[in-house]
Order: sequence, then C-alpha cells, then structure tokens
Amino acid sequence: MKATFLIILCFLGSWSMAQESAPGEENTITWMHADFAPARIIGGPFAGQGPSDMIHALMWQELPDYHHKLVTANMARTLDEIKNGKQVLSVGLFPTPERARIALFSLPCVLSPPIALIVRQEDSAKWPASISLKDFIEGSRLGISRSRSYGPAVDEVLNGFREHDNLFVDSSDKLFENLMKMLLLRRIDGVLGYPFEAVFNARMTGAADRIAVIPLAEGGQYLIGRIAAPQTDWGAEMIVRVNEILRRNRPDPSYREAFTRWLPTSTHADFNRIYESQFLERK
Repeated sequence: MKATFLIILCFLGSWSMAQESAPGEENTITWMHADFAPARIIGGPFAGQGPSDMIHALMWQELPDYHHKLVTANMARTLDEIKNGKQVLSVGLFPTPERARIALFSLPCVLSPPIALIVRQEDSAKWPASISLKDFIEGSRLGISRSRSYGPAVDEVLNGFREHDNLFVDSSDKLFENLMKMLLLRRIDGVLGYPFEAVFNARMTGAADRIAVIPLAEGGQYLIGRIAAPQTDWGAEMIVRVNEILRRNRPDPSYREAFTRWLPTSTHADFNRIYESQFLERK
C-alpha cells in the first residue's frame, strides 16, 4: 500500500492535464472541484499537493477503465450538473438535506476541523486552550470576511457584534488572505478560519511559525465530506466503485497525511482521534 501512495504522490504534478479526455465520451468521468487551496492546489510551489488532489489521483489510478477530466467550477455549477444527471463526480461535498434530494454520496473521503480562531504565535500563551468567541471580541479585535458564513453558531455570535468597535469586517474578495496580513501587522488580534487554510496561507507567505490555532467553544463538530454523484444508474454504480477504493485506502497512513500536512501540529492528536473514531467508522 505504501508503494501505491508513493506512486500517486509522484504522479500528482502532471496528472490533471496529461489525462484529460475529449468531452462526450460515454466512459468519461468529469471531476468538478472549486479552486479552494489547500483542499485543491492549482498553482504555486505546492501545486497538486492538496487532499482533493490526492483523492483525484487515487481515483484516476484505481479507475483506469474510464477517461478522466478535471473541471474547475463553483458549487452552484457543480450542483446543477449533478441535478441534471451529468456524468460528474465531486470530491469533498458536505451532505445537506437539499443536496440529498439531488445527489448520491459516498463513504466519507474528507475530514476537516471546524472553524477556529487564528492568533499570533507570540500572543497565544495568554489565551485558554479553547476560547469563547464572545469573550474574545469583548477584549480583542477580530477580523472577519463580509461575504463568508462561518457556520450557524459562529454567525449567531458575530451578528450580535456587528456594530462593535472590536469587529473588523473585510469587504474584499480575498476571504482570508487580507485578514492574515492584518493579523501579522498587529492591526487585528485574531482571524476566523479553517486551520488548514491558515497553515497554507502562512506557508505561502513564510509565516508558518508566526501563527497559532485556538479552538472555539462555538466552533462545532468536525466536517466530513464525501464524493457526490448524480441520482442515476451511472451515479449509483460510481458510488459503489469509489466506496470500494475508499475502504481499501483510507486506513493507509499516507491518505491521512494528505490532511495532517496542512494542519498545525497542535491539532494532530485531536484530528487522529476523530479520524479513527468517526471518519473511518461512519457509513
């Protein structure tokens, strides 16, 4: 199994363009995914090294009887293609009641810690191991994005502080990057985000040792993503096949490492516990 994953990792840098097939073929699978690093990393020094990149490459290797094509698309377009019964699959979708009406879902394939508080490493000692978002805003300046939802529990707290002087709302289209810059420049004291996007941004800017991640009391549960397929005979067949691939490969340490490499070391123990007790066990 280790050898299989070493082959996949070597393969990641070139697979997306080399194996694209012509559209319209009956045995073509179109994989749809957003440009959301580090889940999927399109360019730069870490291109092809995201968890979704690993899953795409694994599926392409394990399904050699199909041609594969990767399409960058937003969620609305992806769901529309699935609803219309197209031969598309999408890695890492979070099931919702609305999506369950149009899609079939695989076994869990993606595991993500919940939204957390990102602070400067030099200030981390003054915060508890887990912090109330309400308490933080009352005493420190928090940066958030205007165009982003942080989940029901977190959004509810934020709505109560919309006019508070300690809440800075960024209106740019950079959901996280601008706020991280402000944090490191000491213009704000904390940023909300997923741990993996904080680590990715910090590595890209040479600031990996300058941030710390603190769990929120309101952060919620780990998020479990699955591969989505249309509710067609083809979709049902694909779910059976990808489930078999996931069952064989998810226990391998290399599969897990595709996620932990983008998480702070301080979160690994909790991530591994959830991976073993929920991710691998959930149907």
